[in-house]
Amino acid sequence: MKDELSVDLFAEVKRLVGKVCWYVSTGGAASTTFELAIGERIPREFAVPNVAHSGEFRKFDGEFGLFVWCAWRLDGTDGPLTSWDDVDENASRLLDTLAGQKITNVKVEPPSWDLTIAFDRGCKLKVFCDHVIGDPSSDGNWDLSMPDKAIYIGASSRCKIEYRN
Repeated sequence: MKDELSVDLFAEVKRLVGKVCWYVSTGGAASTTFELAIGERIPREFAVPNVAHSGEFRKFDGEFGLFVWCAWRLDGTDGPLTSWDDVDENASRLLDTLAGQKITNVKVEPPSWDLTIAFDRGCKLKVFCDHVIGDPSSDGNWDLSMPDKAIYIGASSRCKIEYRN
């Protein structure tokens, strides 16, 4: 039987289906950690000052923002394309191909909360929650931000939904 948190998490993540990824933020000091801007463009209260981002991303936030801090792999129709362990330039270039693609399916696998997102051109982004209790490189695995709430998937299967005012 699923607990209330699982049901809420599944419902929120399923809201991504049918939405388009319109920007991918990769590289820099964050290495192969990345963010996908998904759905409607929402004007930011303050523009992002980092000129490495597009003007659009500097002015607008995504209706959904998926941040990935843990191990991941991007698969194409014929097999793996890139992963968190690839050189930054290749990982960034291939993740950038997700911009303009529509999400066709989303799957979350408890209790680890691994995430798989399928896109309309045959790509699948697979997120592996590998940060566990102890001394992980990050206390987060992936986050999904929305205007009214945020989902945090942390080390060792921790899951939290934070509602905003």
